[in-house]
Amino acid sequence: MDDQTITRSLEHAWKYFELHAQQRMTVFNFFLAISGLISAGIGAGLQQGDKFSVLVCLLGGFLFFISFLFWKLDQRVSIMIKASEDAIIAVEKIAVVNEASIFSSEKPLKSSFGVISVWSYGRCFRTCFILVAFTGLLSVFAPYFMSL
Repeated sequence: MDDQTITRSLEHAWKYFELHAQQRMTVFNFFLAISGLISAGIGAGLQQGDKFSVLVCLLGGFLFFISFLFWKLDQRVSIMIKASEDAIIAVEKIAVVNEASIFSSEKPLKSSFGVISVWSYGRCFRTCFILVAFTGLLSVFAPYFMSL
């Protein structure tokens, strides 16, 4: 491979990575905004008592659905980001000196006590999706528990 082909390949993989990493953050920001608004609606409905119990149930179901939907979108973008990382690693192995091979030489962080458990973006996002979905499920049944 000549230098121009390697450069173009690396630029292409990097732009792909950059696009989908930015897309992932944007999608998560939309999830936070939408789930925050729905949660505010659930909270307001719960404060009103039995008058809005049907609305609270619907909003709770919608919150669960939105969490699932955004989890699946994040899953798709995560796969695309991983593919771009693999492409960058392949180019790094061919043409980049070891000291500059950032993607292929990434190592776990270490402390004096051993390996630090570092949470990835994906793990943090999945935890958030699960917690919000669980909150949505609780909201579906909250009016019934409050009337007991």
